[in-house]
Formats: sequence, structure tokens, C-alpha cells
Amino acid sequence: MKKICLILAFVFVFALSVPQAAYANMAAPEDADIGSSITFEKNDSISVLSEVLDITVDGSKAHISATYRMKNTTDESVSTRSMFLSPNIETSGVQVTVNGRDTSFKTERFVLNYDTEIKTDGWQYAVLSDVEAEGLMGERSVDSITFEMDFEPNEEYDVVVAYAYRLGGYPDYDFNVKEGRIDYFLAPAAMWKSFENLTINLYLDKDMPVISRSNLEFEKIDTRTYQYVSDTLPAENLKIVIDENWYQNIFSTLRSPYLPMTLMLFSPIIIAVLAVVIFMIWRLRKWKKENSDHQAADR
Repeated sequence: MKKICLILAFVFVFALSVPQAAYANMAAPEDADIGSSITFEKNDSISVLSEVLDITVDGSKAHISATYRMKNTTDESVSTRSMFLSPNIETSGVQVTVNGRDTSFKTERFVLNYDTEIKTDGWQYAVLSDVEAEGLMGERSVDSITFEMDFEPNEEYDVVVAYAYRLGGYPDYDFNVKEGRIDYFLAPAAMWKSFENLTINLYLDKDMPVISRSNLEFEKIDTRTYQYVSDTLPAENLKIVIDENWYQNIFSTLRSPYLPMTLMLFSPIIIAVLAVVIFMIWRLRKWKKENSDHQAADR
């Protein structure tokens, strides 16, 4: 399997605005005439005490649930709009829970034209354009889930964003190019006042039970179960490629529609190798027989 950006996935970001409806305290977006601009700004009130990210793979999809423990660190009430970003969101399966209550949200899809790297010493905008207008999809598209959060002074509670994620790569193939890719956007969480304690639980299914590549180091803690734990936010967004195990790859290679053509292409070499092997076996047996005959004659 040759697969990846599973995948990328999700993120909380504070304070977003567009040129048509800029929110107070947002910096003016540049080049507003080329698309809707979203501004990410450092939040000095709300901290993320922990994030638990559960990724459960089932066939060509994954169920992703991000649970944030968030706290208002001020003595004043705070209301803030949050945007959660991810590629490949199945919008029909989205659920947002704030402080134990189901919360209304808005989902949108954009084409990503600018880098989404987040710089914690200031703000940075990304130009997001309408998907249909751009006519572009794939890795350049990004989905968003937008909702509101209200905090009382010094209040802390859980915020949960859950959704179905379409694996990148070729998860539905049943031959040797099969693979699944998971991408998750971790970087925007740096825009909160502080971030601590990240746990990522990855549960794979029997069709693709191993991690073939990952930019974060996971520990295998059980059958098809992997975990990553850190007390700080990683410098990179999460990128995982999952695959079949070695014997599944052997059988899937035999199911490849390209195998007959490959065998035909290399048949002269295969025949030559078989001929050499047969000749060597014949020579070895002949040598053993001659040696046995000599030994019998010496007696």
C-alpha cells in the first residue's frame, strides 16, 4: 500500500473573519478580492488543558472524535467562535458537544490556496475559495466546522467534535496498492492561550492493521491499537499511512490485475531462472549418483 495524508485532520482555531463580515479585534485581511479570508488570532483567554483524539478505522472510513478540556483563565465571561478544520469530512456524521450539550454548527468546504502554517507570535490568514468556483478538490480542499463557545469566569469544560472521515489513499482496493491515509491538523490549536497533554488513540481494523508511516512515533499497546502521548503540541500536523501486514500484502499481490501482464513481461527471465535451477538440481543429483557409484566400486 502506498498511501497517506489519512490523514490530516482537525483543529480548533480562535477568531475567524471574512471580508464581508469582519469580526471585532480581527486584523484586516489582505488581498480580500481573491477570495474569503479567514484570520487566525492568538487567544489570550482560553487554554486547552488536554486533548484526546480517538481515530477508529473501519474499512475506507474512520470515526474521529476530538475531546478538548478547555478553560477560561480570566475572571470575565468569554464568548468565542471556533473553527475546526479537516480534509475529507463526511458532514452527515458531524456532532459537536460543548459542556455536555449538543451545539449547533455550520459546515463548509473550501479550496485551500495559501499555506495554513500557524505562527504563535501573531496572526496569519489563509485564502479559502469556493470549491465549485475553483473546480479543485483532493488535497487542496479543506472542510470546516464552525460553532460558538460561551465560558463563565474561570469555567472549564469538555468540547467534543466528532465526525466521519474518508481515508485518503486506496483503502477500497483489494490488491497490493491498498493503503489508507489519515491527516489531522494539530497546528491551529497553538492559537489558544496554552496547550497541554495530547493523547492520540489509533484503532485499526483487520484489513489494514499496521502503521507503515507516521510523522509521530506511536506505541503499539494492543492488537491493532496504537497510542501517542505528549505533554506539548507537536510541531507538525499529523500524517499517518496505514497498510496491510506482510502476509496480507503477499495475497493482495496475487490478486493484482497487473500480475498476469507482469509475469508475461518477465516470463523470459523467469524461464531462464527456472532452467538454471533445474540444471543445477540435475547436476547435483548426477554428482551424488556418480559419487555413490565410486564408493560402491571401492568396496
